[in-house]
Amino acid sequence: MRAAPAAGRRVARRAVALCLGLAAGVATAGGGAYDCRLPGGPEVLVVGADLGRRFPSIGSACEAAAWAPAAEVPPPAWPALPVRVIQARSARWPSDGARGGKGAGPGISSRAEALSHIIESAARRHAIDPHLVRAVIQVESAYSPQARSPKGAMGLMQLMPATAARFGATTEEEILAPAVNVDVGVRYLRFLADRFGGRTDLVLAAYNAGEGAVIRHGYRVPPYRETVDYVRKVLDLYPGSGR
Repeated sequence: MRAAPAAGRRVARRAVALCLGLAAGVATAGGGAYDCRLPGGPEVLVVGADLGRRFPSIGSACEAAAWAPAAEVPPPAWPALPVRVIQARSARWPSDGARGGKGAGPGISSRAEALSHIIESAARRHAIDPHLVRAVIQVESAYSPQARSPKGAMGLMQLMPATAARFGATTEEEILAPAVNVDVGVRYLRFLADRFGGRTDLVLAAYNAGEGAVIRHGYRVPPYRETVDYVRKVLDLYPGSGR
């Protein structure tokens, strides 16, 4: 009966030694954790990458943490995209003062105000009309940062993990951080705008149904009820649609 506690202590000592060895190995490999303060998100988000370097448009302040959970993956070298703004083509919306909100727009949640600086920053960096970004967020999540769809889409712009990973967000914590979510979503809109010649309806259709669906249907909005309704809802909120 006395042998069991001794065996337990030996197992515990081996576990501690293993943990210390792993931590030392990670530190030697140059990995690290970062305490990142992101606008519009948790006060501090502890991640395994310097989000300020990976997403320079979000205005984060990251400092190396005192512990190292994993080696940092270097940020991908994204090619410079040609700057072409999806411009609003009409002034159908009243001024900000008349709306009683800064950049809100008809039918768009007042919660947009709290995220306005995040949206404006990402829109400027990736040359996308911020009004379009607001309309997409309203339809996708109604400005709920923790929104999740049954299909696995996450956050304000309802990013699928595979899509988010293409543009640099590789963990759930990063995808759900509002500043990162918006930056990645707007970067994806920029990619789609370049691919589909700035056609707003095709950009939105591809955002909802995928690029392949738009291409397979002859560069037209796919005849899926969900996609058709999605494009209509966003364009109803977006002044550049001319509606």
